[in-house]
Amino acid sequence: MTTILLVHGAIADGSSWSKVIPILQHAGHEAIAVQQPLSSIPDDVATVRGVLDELEGPVVVVGHSFGGVVITQVAHDAPNVSALVYVAAFAPDEGESAQGLGEPFGQLPSASHFKIDKRGRFTLPQDVFPQYFCPDVDSQEARVLAAVQGASDVARFGFVSGPPAWREHPTHFVVAENDQIIPPDLERFGAQRMGATTTSVPGAGHLVMISQPRAVADAILAAAG
Repeated sequence: MTTILLVHGAIADGSSWSKVIPILQHAGHEAIAVQQPLSSIPDDVATVRGVLDELEGPVVVVGHSFGGVVITQVAHDAPNVSALVYVAAFAPDEGESAQGLGEPFGQLPSASHFKIDKRGRFTLPQDVFPQYFCPDVDSQEARVLAAVQGASDVARFGFVSGPPAWREHPTHFVVAENDQIIPPDLERFGAQRMGATTTSVPGAGHLVMISQPRAVADAILAAAG
């Protein structure tokens, strides 16, 4: 049995893995979805590392979206980690930020729709959330996801990565081919740079683990060996 540690992205929570978890459990693995504070990347890293440090290996660490930035920090120098899986995620190298990574690939239309509140935290308005965040998810479910999203700190876009864990562990990458939040070309760049075993999911939006959980689960199971 492998323990699989699931790390959600910004304006999301652990329930974003709800359709993947049963597949992992049915395969005989233990799945743990961490609930992060989304107050800052360092806060998220501290929360996830606290969970990781309590686990016996082998542990497969999975990150979606900004969860990719988090697991890149968390799994550095973690001997109980056996593999990493990036799901439609940022995968920075040392000295890079999500903002800097994205600049060569241009802004997607969704970038102009994020709202920033007085605390410096961002959300995606509910009326455009389904269109950009999960266009291939059932419309009723997409509206629920829009309603329960949590605000995340804007500063995470400029967070500068430390030594990347993907240089230390075998990696897998799930590319969402119709991602409207992170450019698919950026995802492919990250996967190629780290030499990851790559799964490309045609037509998949940013929440590929909800719209096509089997494809995501299969990549995680492959990482679990």
